Amino acid sequence: MEPTPSVSDGAGSTEDQGSTPAGRRSPVAYLRAVVSALLVAVAVLAACAAVLAYWVDSVLLDTDTFITAVEPIVGDDAVREQASDAIAAAVIETVDVRALADAALAGAESSLVDEIVGGFETLVGETVSSAVRTDAFEDLWVTEMRVWHVKLVGAVKAPEAEYAADGTVVRVTLGPYIELLVEQADNLFAQRLIMALVPDSVRQMQVVVFDAQLVENRLPLLRSLESWRPYLPWIAAFALLLALIAAPRASYAMLGAGIAVAAGGGVAWMMARAEAARIASLTQSTFSASQESATTFAGTLFGPLETWLVDFALAGTVVAALSAIVVWSVVWRSRRRGKPA
Repeated sequence: MEPTPSVSDGAGSTEDQGSTPAGRRSPVAYLRAVVSALLVAVAVLAACAAVLAYWVDSVLLDTDTFITAVEPIVGDDAVREQASDAIAAAVIETVDVRALADAALAGAESSLVDEIVGGFETLVGETVSSAVRTDAFEDLWVTEMRVWHVKLVGAVKAPEAEYAADGTVVRVTLGPYIELLVEQADNLFAQRLIMALVPDSVRQMQVVVFDAQLVENRLPLLRSLESWRPYLPWIAAFALLLALIAAPRASYAMLGAGIAVAAGGGVAWMMARAEAARIASLTQSTFSASQESATTFAGTLFGPLETWLVDFALAGTVVAALSAIVVWSVVWRSRRRGKPA
């Protein structure tokens, strides 16, 4: 009796086409798996960067959102006190009332000059402090912060990097404070001295109140994200598509992609939380802000990013779970048929 010829399924044999007779995968299958894994990594990195770039453009560089975030800082008593000290010191240094008094009172006793200087410095400190605590100054400060943020947006979006220096500092003009000194000075001589001897060039001078190093340190990253923002979603999509094409089995590639997205989103979320904590800490140390106002400021800016990254990680988890079900069903059916999974 002649032996019955073996019957082959549509795939060719009971061995997987991508496997060797011993059941091990061929070098080509391993190479495809490695390429697919690398493409998945590129896709996840590009997707995380796309989320970050979208946040930079829609939240961090949105002036209205920034002003909403910064209002608790502007209203913080500790921040106002530091600003008051900075402005008063700048006015005293710029006006140099001692040199003016020496020139106007040539030959006068030094005690009289010292009295005028001491009275002027006290007047400056009290006047600036009271002015800084008014609602009018808060409005002025918010306006200055709005102007600063517009410069920051220009520094990030401008094609030339030299614009960056103008977008990292907050300045105030001395003119309004000098006029306020004249109005509130009880000493008629001091009024005349200021009005007559303080030139217009001094009134027009701008003094740096805040030097935003915490933003300047991130300008290169912000500029890169803004430049690549239109392309990152496409890079992520094409990399994922190529990963599925290159993979020996698409279901396994989707499972790996889901796990990678979940892990990448989780890591990015932790990094965003750490950056928010760093910004809050620097706001406290740089601006003397209270912990509450600094936390509110950082939370308003970074809250949307953290939410989006959590959603990103959850989406990866869902994809991984669905892909795991598909892989399990494929393995289960293969085992029932006696084929390798």
